[in-house]
Amino acid sequence: MIDEAVKAQWKAAIDFKWIRENKEAVALNIEKRNSNANLETVLQLYDKMTHLQKVEVERLRGERNVVANKMKGKLEPAERQRLIEEGKNLKEGLVTLEEDLLKLTDELQQEAQCIPNMTHPDVPIGGEESSVIRKMVGSPRKFSFPVKDHLQLGKELDLLDFDAAAEVSGSKFYYLKNEAVMLEMGLINWTLSEVMKKGFTPLTTPEIVRSSVVEKCGFQPRGANTQVYSIEGSDQCLIGTAEIPVGGIHMDSIVAESLLPLKYVAYWNTPMR
Repeated sequence: MIDEAVKAQWKAAIDFKWIRENKEAVALNIEKRNSNANLETVLQLYDKMTHLQKVEVERLRGERNVVANKMKGKLEPAERQRLIEEGKNLKEGLVTLEEDLLKLTDELQQEAQCIPNMTHPDVPIGGEESSVIRKMVGSPRKFSFPVKDHLQLGKELDLLDFDAAAEVSGSKFYYLKNEAVMLEMGLINWTLSEVMKKGFTPLTTPEIVRSSVVEKCGFQPRGANTQVYSIEGSDQCLIGTAEIPVGGIHMDSIVAESLLPLKYVAYWNTPMR
């Protein structure tokens, strides 16, 4: 057990032993996915952590247990005082080592979470030109008139305004107008109604969550590769998807089996990525 003076940190379930045993495959996957993950750093930190954990910390714990067992017997006052001092020194040394271990574990976690998931063997390597069609459902419709895309239709029917949005927000933003707004709202309401019929509970979620929740949901709230906006001076982030606050709704709690399955549906219109 870790001493109360040391606060344990959450850790992702990463199979470091598997990564070490499949080092070449992991390195190749990192290269194929154009990731900047540092596999060597991860393995070095893992070795350092396991050594500290299995050798140094366990050694001090063992010595402390020996002292504690000696204290149970009948001792001369001087010997008892010596053992008390020795136990105190061992405890302080153990606390320091355990703090170092937790810091090292946190560093290892941050590096290891940059390693991408293994790519399926059937996934082609390359750009769009390397894509492979595995299955087609249906066939494209043929029209007797020139087909217009959504941009043309939106402008002609006064449903979209890209120009005003570009002035207000920059490129790639838009205003929905008129029937397009009603269509979007109608689709949302229809979808929620349909899934509610199947027993789902509708939710609206907080727009801000703690960075620890983001991390537990598999996202990286820190570092150069993050797609998450953090709030400066706090441990909070803006959500990019409603899945994150939904994923944390029952965290650190035990749900009675009789209540399962718990089915939620959440709508979030502003993914901040």
